[in-house]
Amino acid sequence: MAKKKRRLGRVLYTLFLGLWAVLLCYGAWYALGKVWVYAGEYEASRPNHTMDAYVAALSSDLWDEGIADTVKAMPHPFQSDEEVAQHVREMLSGGISYVRRGGGGEGHAVYALRCQGREFGTVTLTEQQDYVSPIDTAVFPWRYLPWSIRPWQVESESFDFTGLYSSLEVVVPRTYSVSLNGVPLGADHVVEINIPYDVLKSLYERYDGLPTKLRYHADNIIGSIEPEIRDEQGEVFQIDRTRDDSQFIRPCTPEKLERLAQFTAGFVDRYLKFTSGAVDPTAGYQRLSPYLLKGSDLDGRMHDAIDGLTWAHTSSVTVDDARLNGALDLGDNFYILDITAAATTFANGKGSVENVSNMRVIVRERNDDIRAITLELY
Repeated sequence: MAKKKRRLGRVLYTLFLGLWAVLLCYGAWYALGKVWVYAGEYEASRPNHTMDAYVAALSSDLWDEGIADTVKAMPHPFQSDEEVAQHVREMLSGGISYVRRGGGGEGHAVYALRCQGREFGTVTLTEQQDYVSPIDTAVFPWRYLPWSIRPWQVESESFDFTGLYSSLEVVVPRTYSVSLNGVPLGADHVVEINIPYDVLKSLYERYDGLPTKLRYHADNIIGSIEPEIRDEQGEVFQIDRTRDDSQFIRPCTPEKLERLAQFTAGFVDRYLKFTSGAVDPTAGYQRLSPYLLKGSDLDGRMHDAIDGLTWAHTSSVTVDDARLNGALDLGDNFYILDITAAATTFANGKGSVENVSNMRVIVRERNDDIRAITLELY
């Protein structure tokens, strides 16, 4: 009988231990489940969790409503919204990261967005105050934990793509035109005028009215744009950065050379007869003046020579040859003429003398009227 009681006691004890073990396992399982849920809630409640999701979406689409609004608000007079958007996408495709900034206040977190080593935006997160968690943080033991397990959401975002802006400057002859993406640069883009041609610099001190260049400056360019430059004839002109301004000076057309040769014949005849003193100086100047630009350097020199020529001893002069060797188009209707002239003069007591003169003459044409500005013998 005693043995039966002992056996029954062992069975009951074993059943009690087993039940206790089951209860402990259930309790542990329940507690670990709650801890696991809490851990998941805690992880989801970290601001970087929201930021990781935000950056992943932005990196996937490379666009959102905030970026679109920013692009529309950016000054970009030479590019369309879509062209600017393409530059923004290209920049963002280089990889987006974020870093937390200070401040923001309680319940807020501020992050700076970065791409290619520079900041381009700011994102502000806020806690979801109305979020209902599966964990009641008001009861034991959760109420003793210091962390909030409310998830975060994007409250606001702002972008700044001014780092994409670039400027452009280009120096061209005054008569040339410059455009960016089909948009012409006007007078409000001119920042410097009267820039001399480097190959003519020595002439500007002595002669007025020579062709000059302008400097254009344009801001608010997203990325880079290659300017389109056109000459006086509207032809596209490519500036060679390795050459001097001689690239703007071109040979004259055959038609223009013929017209300049006609001018040369009349000009040389009147110039040599006037300067030789073989004709009345006043009458000679009057015959020459239709070939001179009034008020120019050459006109002033010829007018000043009138008194001195009254003492000349040349009795006659014959122009034997007036040859235009070549001409260069400076632009803006200015031309450099290379002329060789031959004349025979007769002076009392000296007889006849043959003279050959090489001269470089700068002329200006207006409405098919050609006038000489300067003359240099060489």
